[in-house]
Amino acid sequence: MTEAIPIREYLARKDTKIDLSYSNLSQIDASGLHIFDGNFKRANLVGSNLSNCDLTNCDFEGADLTKADMSDSRLWNSNFKDAVLVEANFAGADFWNTNLSNVRIWRTNFDNAKSLSKKSFSGHINEEGLDSAEDSYRDLKRYFLSHGMYNDAGWASFKEKTIERLILKKNKDAHYIPSVVMALLCGYGEKPSRIVLSALTAILLYAFVYFLLGAVEYAGSGSYILTWADYIYYSAVTFTTVGYGDFLPKASALFRLLSASEAFLGVFLTGLFIFTLARRYSAR
Repeated sequence: MTEAIPIREYLARKDTKIDLSYSNLSQIDASGLHIFDGNFKRANLVGSNLSNCDLTNCDFEGADLTKADMSDSRLWNSNFKDAVLVEANFAGADFWNTNLSNVRIWRTNFDNAKSLSKKSFSGHINEEGLDSAEDSYRDLKRYFLSHGMYNDAGWASFKEKTIERLILKKNKDAHYIPSVVMALLCGYGEKPSRIVLSALTAILLYAFVYFLLGAVEYAGSGSYILTWADYIYYSAVTFTTVGYGDFLPKASALFRLLSASEAFLGVFLTGLFIFTLARRYSAR
């Protein structure tokens, strides 16, 4: 009698709770079985066949499911935290309320999978291997886009670019600095709120510099003494390129260049905000 026969019979039993934690179950064939509340924590399930199974409430925490076949299986309420799902097949699987936090999913097949979302991953996957993590987030982005889940695709895209930035830093690539700037300004086009914060910060910083340098004057009476509020006002109308003309930069090339740089920054951030907002809240 082969080893696979008693294991399959054990998995098919209804009168006991399955506990195969830390077991070596590589290459087993358990396809089509109904296994409830099974414990496969830290088990070796490399190349195993668990397709068309009902695996509700099963615990696969830390298990190695490399190249395993779990296609068309029900994985409701199951726990895959810290599991290795490299090159595993989950095509058509149902991930309703499944925990996939910190999983390793390089080249994992999620074609036609159900109930898969950002929430399934608790906001992140295993990122120890930067190159594989970047590929994995890219694959998730494609999956979410193909299912019209644009907010979740935005999350995956942001994480992909974040990993890309870490790779640039690791390789001492000169593109690292522009990547950091784009992350801070707009979250790589996925976080419009960061542009609003960047704009407000720029307005306040420029107002402070104008105040320190005494770079602004009132266009009316020469005896008018500018207040801190006036400097913020001047900075805001310069940033938005409104330029009412009631306050002006003093007749100095430095002050005029400073005002021009803020106006240029305002145009740039405004355009970036419109682009990011359209990307974030419309189908792409």
